[in-house]
Amino acid sequence: MTDLKKTLGPLKGAGLMLNIVIGAGLLSLPGLAYQQAAENAIWVWALCALVALPLLSVFIIMGARFPDAGGVSAFAQRAFGKYAYIASSFIFLGAVSFGLPAIALTGGHYLSVLVPVDPAILAIALLLIATGTQLASPEAASRISAMVASAILFSLLLIVAVGLSGISPEMREARALTGPTIGFSQLSVPFMMIFFAFTGWEVSAGTSEEFRNPKRDFPLAMGLSFLAAMMLYFSMAVIVHFTPVDSNYEAAFSSIMQRHLGVWGGNLMSVLAVVIIVANLMGAIWAVSRMLLSLSRENVVPLDLSADETGRPLKAVFLVVAVLLAVLCLDLFNILAIEDMLSLAGQNFIILFAVAAASLMTLTSSLFEKLVALIAVGTVGVLLAQQDAALLYPVLLSAAAGVLWAVQNRMNKTNIRNSPRSTS
Repeated sequence: MTDLKKTLGPLKGAGLMLNIVIGAGLLSLPGLAYQQAAENAIWVWALCALVALPLLSVFIIMGARFPDAGGVSAFAQRAFGKYAYIASSFIFLGAVSFGLPAIALTGGHYLSVLVPVDPAILAIALLLIATGTQLASPEAASRISAMVASAILFSLLLIVAVGLSGISPEMREARALTGPTIGFSQLSVPFMMIFFAFTGWEVSAGTSEEFRNPKRDFPLAMGLSFLAAMMLYFSMAVIVHFTPVDSNYEAAFSSIMQRHLGVWGGNLMSVLAVVIIVANLMGAIWAVSRMLLSLSRENVVPLDLSADETGRPLKAVFLVVAVLLAVLCLDLFNILAIEDMLSLAGQNFIILFAVAAASLMTLTSSLFEKLVALIAVGTVGVLLAQQDAALLYPVLLSAAAGVLWAVQNRMNKTNIRNSPRSTS
């Protein structure tokens, strides 16, 4: 097997991690957070950052110890066996099943600033456009996917520059920052929704094999990327905090750019957001469809999702899009709103982080690493205790994984009994 080239240092590695972590969800999350928590929203972002610290430490340790592990599901299998691998895969797919429609809805809300149509209908149109690109060759789709993250990061930095420069002394005085005015239980209400912005570190852990000096540079890159992401997140939260937004919180930055630059600025922001989100959806559908193809080959997803003769996994693509369209219809018929989708996705991701921490606790012999993992698991446990019926979602996914695991075990035992060696 050929090893990956060791080309990353701390700065280049931090840039790669930022491209993985930062996504188009940031175009809607600051506005939605302010809608739910008002002046306390900035403190929910701070709580998310605080919770992320022990979880980030887990991925730094796991990335150094198991650089080729392949993500949380592989960590779980190494620690707890095949059922944990299947359950983790299902919980991840459950997260993206709501996270990606929420991103499409963000695009729908920004586009509705220009086109007076239901954002859910516009979101469906954007999703179908993104799906059309999957008909291209795998090489072209891969190149498009690689360009997406950098374009998103550049655009968000541009928004921050304009937004912060437009905050006047009068705005700062009118909405001066104060301490939190609500308790922990109220702060935790929008927590899962906002935590969706903190996902991606689990993928970054798999890059440690490509560092020239992983013991020194990988933790540095993780730390630098975390600090840079927090600066960006808090800058966007501060912009929304100080700049009055009266409606359409899902597309808050269109209103903010219009306030700072005029009508053309708001319209340009809407167009830019739509382009970013379509590109983000293109890359996400590309990645998730290939994950489904891999899981199908391993019989974790009991469906034939084989690629066609040109190497395109169109069956997996169409399955992904069918699920995403079904979720978007829940919003169209006022059954599930964008903030609920983001909360469900964030909840599933934080559960996966706890799975990684529990895996570390099982695999390591270091008392310090066990303590870090225990803190991470305990933190997630406290947050999940604040959840309500939403916890049924990962429970049902885990139960489905258990059924599949039991069926596969039974089939394997039957095949062993019926093999020529066992009957001779």
